[in-house]
Amino acid sequence: MELKRLLGWLSVLLLLLWPVSAFGEEPSNIEIANEYIRIVVNNSEYNTGRFSVGTTGGDPDRPEDNNQHLIYGGDDPWTSYTTVRIGNQNWVFGNPTNRRAGRDGRYGEMISPPTVEDGAIKSVWLLGPIEVTQILSFARSSTTGLMDTARVEYQVHNLDNVSHMVGLRIMVDTMLGSNDGAPFRVNEQALLSDTVFYSNAMPEFWQAFDSLSNPRVMSQGTLRGRGVTTPDRVYFTNWGSLADELWNFDFTPGRDFTRKGERGLDSAIALFWDSAPLGPGESRSYVTQYGLGGVTIAPGDLILGVTSPAQVTADSDRTETFSVIAYIQNAGSGETRDVVAEIQLPPGLELVSGSSVRRLGNIDVGETQQTGWQVAATGSVSGDLTYKVSVRAINSEPNSVSRGVAVVSPARLRIFRLSGPPALTIAEERYNPSPFTIEAVLRNEGGTAAQNVKASLLNPFGLVLASGDRKDKFVGQIQPGEEVKLNWSLVPTGISGQLPYSVTIVYSGEPALQNNFVFVPELRPKVWIGEPQTYGRAEIRKGDYFSLSIWATNIPNLSRAELDLSFNPDVVEIVGKTLDVSQGTLFVDDTVSPPRKLSWTMPSIDNQAGKVVGVVGERGQGLELTSAYGTLITIHFRAKGLGDAQINLDRVQLFDSQGQTLQFETAAQRSVIVR
Repeated sequence: MELKRLLGWLSVLLLLLWPVSAFGEEPSNIEIANEYIRIVVNNSEYNTGRFSVGTTGGDPDRPEDNNQHLIYGGDDPWTSYTTVRIGNQNWVFGNPTNRRAGRDGRYGEMISPPTVEDGAIKSVWLLGPIEVTQILSFARSSTTGLMDTARVEYQVHNLDNVSHMVGLRIMVDTMLGSNDGAPFRVNEQALLSDTVFYSNAMPEFWQAFDSLSNPRVMSQGTLRGRGVTTPDRVYFTNWGSLADELWNFDFTPGRDFTRKGERGLDSAIALFWDSAPLGPGESRSYVTQYGLGGVTIAPGDLILGVTSPAQVTADSDRTETFSVIAYIQNAGSGETRDVVAEIQLPPGLELVSGSSVRRLGNIDVGETQQTGWQVAATGSVSGDLTYKVSVRAINSEPNSVSRGVAVVSPARLRIFRLSGPPALTIAEERYNPSPFTIEAVLRNEGGTAAQNVKASLLNPFGLVLASGDRKDKFVGQIQPGEEVKLNWSLVPTGISGQLPYSVTIVYSGEPALQNNFVFVPELRPKVWIGEPQTYGRAEIRKGDYFSLSIWATNIPNLSRAELDLSFNPDVVEIVGKTLDVSQGTLFVDDTVSPPRKLSWTMPSIDNQAGKVVGVVGERGQGLELTSAYGTLITIHFRAKGLGDAQINLDRVQLFDSQGQTLQFETAAQRSVIVR
């Protein structure tokens, strides 16, 4: 038995024989499944976050592919893992491993364990300054048209205040049931040795099956097209090389898929998205798909299998090209000579280039060859179209396959409405509302789903995102006719005027942009007397106590304050004198725990004259406030007579750390009526 499999079975056996109490409570793995496939995410102490994919019912027409592996691991995923490259450091998504794959990687902090949310398995890790979210869900296969494909998404978000170079590598330990050595079939090639494809020549998909005459499982990875993020590089190689190296690895063109350091074929795939800058607060998404492949098969001495996308988009303004791949296997008793394959296209489909005829030469008994054509949907005809591929040889019966493709209009996503308050107001010397909310309504007016939709708030002048909000929002897909509402919370920074903000959307079609404006009034530096705070009554009566605060708001670079005030001694008094005076909040350092009182001089109080004189507060060097908003002093009064208490600011001076006098407006009087 191969070593990798042996280790896996031994670990399962250990868990079965050993008492649970010896290990403590072990979290159960997380799984989602439908009638075609299932996705399992590891939720144990080690390898948390790693996943496997297998069939449940598989292809409805082939019972032999029920309950088979597509990614090695089954109920104990560990051999496939994802590397996030940040700068020159390689981090592995998930918890540390106790096995070979990714053993030497850096591991981060789990923010959210694997959890099922809205039919997807979502988990979040913090890797250095980058928050990484893994989302695993079901998707519709491009060739079968069924929800028999795993959608694998990673969202990276920069929590730092500087840019970082961020890249991604997904390593998939592929498997077809019990077969680990079936060739990867890409375009017109059957790959059995180390091979790489780059983005400028990236195939739409690859497929793998062990036999065209009796395929146990037919798998497919989608590399290009709607719904996926085209990788920069894709490597087909052996699992051992990828398991041991986190980013760059031992790649030898022409070497077969024998597992490095061991014996036995063990194929795997690595998808690379090269490092690119990720700015402060920015997010990026990577999406790939892997599941079942759709091949229409006609049996015979010359077995013919044909595959292509089940749906393409085109209209009068836009054409889409797609691949038609034909697999031909000689199931006869002797060599088949001078094999020819030909494609026949209906109106609305045409060859991009080359001949409709492919000459394949001779095919040995049991051998499978493949060929293909690049076809364009012109947009002149829509709906369900059928093309035909035929194969013939001079010493064999001909064969043919007819396969359908649906031509639909592309997704057309637009920002139907971008709204927010037309203007803010000022309440208690603050913006109102703040934060304020803007809403974007996205609508798909096309004929197919808009895939991988990302909506972003463009950096608005004079506005910033509220704490906890993010400029980039990932929507996933929006169906034809569907509307999606998105919200952002914004906070003014102090700049006044008619301020613009914009939302942009990018997806599998043409991007869109919408602009809007909000009027932000000017907030002026001001010292003012607040409303009296009473205790249980709406009005102040003789004998009642109430408090009054002197506020300094929107003051730039405040370091020191001095003030004197007066009141009507016939109406109010400060009974406790200095006991009824509270130090202003602007002279408390709340950046430490517990908060620390700063320099403060208690005033002298003369109840007979109605004077509070000599208030002095100082924050100290390095503690000046860039935009102060708080109280200078709070005084607790007792109403002793009827009439107007007439609170007045007699003198107020504010200074910066250099001792320079600050300019501000003053609301120097407050009428307080005692009834």
